[in-house]
Amino acid sequence: MKLYFLTDESEKSLAPFFSRPVLDTVMGSVFIVGALLIVFGSRRPVSEIIATGNEPTIFFLGFAATLIVNCYVNLSCGGGERVRRGYHMMHYHTEKPTHEKEIDFYRYAMIEFFWHTLLLLLPFLPLLSLAAFCSAVPMATFIMALCVLLSMSLFCRMSGFLSYLFWGRSSTLGYFAARAWMIAAVFATILFAPAVNPLRLLYLFNQSPDGGGQSFGIYLAVVSLAILILILVNGVLVRRYINKSGGSEVQGS
Repeated sequence: MKLYFLTDESEKSLAPFFSRPVLDTVMGSVFIVGALLIVFGSRRPVSEIIATGNEPTIFFLGFAATLIVNCYVNLSCGGGERVRRGYHMMHYHTEKPTHEKEIDFYRYAMIEFFWHTLLLLLPFLPLLSLAAFCSAVPMATFIMALCVLLSMSLFCRMSGFLSYLFWGRSSTLGYFAARAWMIAAVFATILFAPAVNPLRLLYLFNQSPDGGGQSFGIYLAVVSLAILILILVNGVLVRRYINKSGGSEVQGS
């Protein structure tokens, strides 16, 4: 399998790993999270925090900000919005089929999305570790919080790709539909499905660092099921496109 997502920076790739647009977006997101931690960070020493038992909200702020910006970055990457626009896309509004659309989903795009979602989270780890340390959060809670970020980011990545398969990456409807879907998953679930809301779970981790295990289990089970459904749907749509384009080529010849 050719790793186009590492080398190809043309519009044939949805989000090349090391392309300038993707790296600029990630570094800007890291800067935003770092600025929030500096502005709202606790000035008390960790020993005082542990002694008083009054947990600061720096852990929640750091993880919540990272969740929001990372989900947005993955959503836009999945929809192919973080790529250099070629001549044809800018002047003729035509889209070339991407490698993710032309190669079997389970052999290419799914693997790419898993690795890229993990890679996009790595630059935030120093800031997240600092936030956890300042809030005296145990390692187990820190790992569970990272799982929340990774799972929701992957969910948004798969959702962005689904939007691309339906509408392409130049559709205004697809642009707003994908963002509405992300807002519903990250924010609106606090109203109609609080048990699976990631922000609520991160806040619970901050308030009760030794608790939240049961809530985390429910969240992870539901989000994992949602990701599995998106994987299956995306796989079917990509396979349908490959079969259709193959049939068209036969008819054309």
